[in-house]
Order: sequence, then structure tokens, then C-alpha cells
Amino acid sequence: MKFLALTASALILAAACSQPDSEPAASVEDTGNTTIETQDAEAGDASPEAIVSEDGFRLTPVAAGLEFPWDMLFLPDGTMLVTERSGAIRVVRDGELLPEPVAGTPEAHVNAQGGYFAMALDPDFASNRKLYLAFAKGTAEENTTAVVSGVLSDDASELTDVQEIFTGAPRETSHHYGGRLAFLPDGTLVLTLGEGFRYMEEAQNPQNYHGTIVRLNTDGSFPEDNPFIDGENGLPGVWSYGHRNVQGLVWDEARETLWAHEHGPKGGDELNRIEAGNNYGWPAITYGVNYDGTIITDETEAPGMEQPVIKWVPSIAPSGMALVSGDVWSEWDGDLIVGAMNGPRGQKLVHIMLDEEGNVTGQADLMADLEIPFRDVAIGPDGNLYAATANMDGVVYRIDRNE
Repeated sequence: MKFLALTASALILAAACSQPDSEPAASVEDTGNTTIETQDAEAGDASPEAIVSEDGFRLTPVAAGLEFPWDMLFLPDGTMLVTERSGAIRVVRDGELLPEPVAGTPEAHVNAQGGYFAMALDPDFASNRKLYLAFAKGTAEENTTAVVSGVLSDDASELTDVQEIFTGAPRETSHHYGGRLAFLPDGTLVLTLGEGFRYMEEAQNPQNYHGTIVRLNTDGSFPEDNPFIDGENGLPGVWSYGHRNVQGLVWDEARETLWAHEHGPKGGDELNRIEAGNNYGWPAITYGVNYDGTIITDETEAPGMEQPVIKWVPSIAPSGMALVSGDVWSEWDGDLIVGAMNGPRGQKLVHIMLDEEGNVTGQADLMADLEIPFRDVAIGPDGNLYAATANMDGVVYRIDRNE
């Protein structure tokens, strides 16, 4: 066997350094190096083989050659859609990555951490075929996170009737977009928005969308029971605020809980229970420091600001999160699986064990010896666990016990 090092940091560093201030290289949170096993094959054949971790998991490639895969989504027929941060939705069907991306999708601002982000299916997808996509929109001088809806063709080859239903606050940075989507049981859509890095102080101001989680109706209007719907103390779309860059989001139906995790700076990544109107503290309180080691604040808690359910110091650089259900991983039913990218304690999956009330009873690192940065995790309709790497030459793996 030989080993192929897939390195994307240099590309992202160049993009990040093009910014006019001292923003971090995106590789701090966003990409990095990994080593995967490949076949000793003829020149030009670099298809990854299955990998086995020391703790007994087998990673079998489902799709390879993806350009910075960001989000995985399964259609009712088992077809997988994968967003590439470079601005495409790819289709994986019957174990094959189709050569052509989905047509008709919007143009993205592709720079540093900008591009395509998460997708979500309408609760009535079976009848309306509506798909929602979050992405970075605009130019280097002015961009933001936006959401569009569109109708996906029966063969998943094209998106039509594309309509923009939400646009966030403008900024001139290409970092910290958020971009995760989830539907709540009432049919409303939740979107995470980063604070754009330079605008971290604005995360404490719910009168803008920097560093917020937003709740909206599928037509782009705001539900009448949003906490700031009257606009007096916050924007009508704001559901919660005081966030830095939320990169994982799932609705837990059994516990009626919206779980979200977000990147801290250097240290201080968080898992939170999200509740309407709450302030999650950034940057007034944090367990992290600036990337250069300087202090952001000496405060780790304050009245009226929520404490994280879990904090990771040093950082794991969390991205993507799945709520386990089904028979395949029945012993983990109701637990969370979090992807970890390139933090000092990253490049692994993290299994978060929860009791019936949602209290954390333990954590376990999975496949850490492989040193693979994972961008997204998902439970498929077949009950299997899937994980996508955070690389320019990205791979989607199915994860099984090595039995």
C-alpha cells in the first residue's frame, strides 16, 4: 500500500491572507491535511480503499473526488446529495458519484470559507419536491449568507423555480458564515449565521443578524411567535444570538431540543441547547482566547447568558452533527455524533452520550488514529453512519464496525 497526502491548507491560507485585516487562515477551523490509504494502482488511479481504525471501525468510500464536500442530504429514494463548497450540488446514486452537478443552482461567493453550505428538504417534499440551500452570496467587498428554495426534478438533475427567501447582514469578510439548516416540527426553518469574524461584538446585538440563529417560514416571512417579532429589542427573524459560528444543528424530536455546536476561537468550542430569545454569550463570555493568544475577555459566565452543555478546550473544530436513530447503531440511539476538523484535538468523530433528559453522560473519540478531518456526518435512511472529509479532494465514507 502507499499513502496519499491530501493537502488543502495552502490554498485556503492564500485566500484568507487576501483579507485586509488579520483574520485567521481558514485552516484553523476549516480544512487541513489528512492521510488516506489508496490502492497501488496504475498512474491516475487514486481511488481510496476502505480504512480500518485502531478502535475497530471500517470506513468504506461511497464517493471520492469531491471538492470540499460540506453537507450530505438523503432523498426518500436513498439518493445522496452533497454540496461542494466550490458551488455545486453533487448526486450520489447507487454507489456512484454522477459526473454532472445539479443544474439551475445559484452562483455563490466562493472564497476562503465562502461557498455552498447546507441543504434541507421541505417537510412536504414528497408532494412539492422543494429543496432549501444556504450559501455565501455576493462579492469580496460585500457578501452574506443567503437561503434559496427550489424545486428538484424527479431525477435530481435540476433545480427550478429558484427563489431567495432570506439574506443575512452584509459584511466584507469571507469567514464565519454559519450556514446550517434544520426544520422544526411546526414546519419552520432554522438557519445559523456566523458573525463574520470582524463583527464579533455585533453578536451581542440582536438588532442585526451577525452571530444569530434565525427562524423563518418557508416563504421567507417570520413566524409570529419569534421572540423579537415586534422588532423592538431585536430583528423579527432572530431566534437566538451571541453565537460565533454555528456549524452543527439538529432537531431532537424525542427530547424536543434543538442542538447546536459552534466554533470558539482558540479553544472554547461549544455544544448548546438552543431556546428562543436566549443569549449564548459570544464574545462577552468565552472559554477561548484569540488565535495569537491574547485575551478576548476574562469572563466565562455572566447573568442572562447561557452556559454550554459541553465546552472543548483545546478546540476540536466541530462541524456537522447527527442524531443517531435506527437499528444499525441501536446501542447509540438518541446520542449525538459530531465531526471534528483541524482543531488541536480534532481530526476524528466525537460520540456524545445522552440520557433520556438530554444530560451528557459521556464522550468518546472515534477513529482519532486516522487523523482525518470530518466536515459532515449523517445517518442515512438505511440507518448507516456516513461522514464526509473536509478536504479539497474530499471523500464520503460509510462507517461500520470492523467485524
